[in-house]
Amino acid sequence: MKGAFRYVIAVLAGLTLVSCREELCYNHFGAADIDFKWSVNQDPSDTESPAPSGVTALVYDASGQPTEMFVSPDGGNVNFGENGMQSLLLYNNDTESVLIAGESEGPQSVYATSTAGSRMAPEGIRKLHPDEAVLNPPDMLYAAYVETQSDVGNHEVMDIKIDMTPLVFTYEVSYEFEHGFNRVTDARGAMSGMARWVYLYNGMTMVDPAILVYDCKLSDNAVTAKVMSFGTPGYIPVSRKDGESHGHTLNLEVILVNGKTKEFNFDITGQLSSQPRGGKIVVSGLRIEDKESNSDSGFDVDMDDWGNNEDIDLPVGGQQ
Repeated sequence: MKGAFRYVIAVLAGLTLVSCREELCYNHFGAADIDFKWSVNQDPSDTESPAPSGVTALVYDASGQPTEMFVSPDGGNVNFGENGMQSLLLYNNDTESVLIAGESEGPQSVYATSTAGSRMAPEGIRKLHPDEAVLNPPDMLYAAYVETQSDVGNHEVMDIKIDMTPLVFTYEVSYEFEHGFNRVTDARGAMSGMARWVYLYNGMTMVDPAILVYDCKLSDNAVTAKVMSFGTPGYIPVSRKDGESHGHTLNLEVILVNGKTKEFNFDITGQLSSQPRGGKIVVSGLRIEDKESNSDSGFDVDMDDWGNNEDIDLPVGGQQ
């Protein structure tokens, strides 16, 4: 009796599997089996492979309307639906400070920006660049754009190998002190003239500039930061053409042992002109004079409410 019971269950299970296969067959449109290749960061010393947690795939039909799907970063199947696929736009969806917009306007209108700055830009850099939006640095963003090379009919699956290329790049920033670094207890920075938006389909940055605000670390006689950015405005990757000519200012605010703050501003236009998509920025000659850090106040300063700033504008000669 038990054997007969097991047989009935096995038959029912087999019927269920056949039924599921037939249902899939009747509803199976053209599809793509995607295999991702993730490009590494532009920094040759960074050998760690990218490890995003998810990918959004926007499948655009002939009318330019998108259908949103989700794919594993290891690859997977993307169904084109009854209207087929005219183009495919993909990007990692595990970002926290990146905003995506323009999806309904077509694949070549989709762009990314970053969230509004967590604090105001320092007064000194605001005076130099009053019209620039203040943003947080974006986190890592990859994207790829695919146009169909051949028609894919119902029940057909095409294999696609997709290179996910970075749209965010890292600037290693170093503010080097020649005197008084031991009087610094904390620091934060800002950088003007950076790209506010980037197109996902080709990595081109729009001409609008923005000020990025970020936190810094205290190192050996220097304040350092790794600042992520879309790069400089108006850059066209295919032609490697530099974009709009914007002035770039590097800002540093430090809090001293006596609770006072001091602000430095550097013109780094020359350094960024040859580094539109990440690189190294070094400024030097910073000084905290002994009289500036005398213990004439014994209160703590809230990093979100720095006051009593002294603006120091340093010329291009303060750079390396």
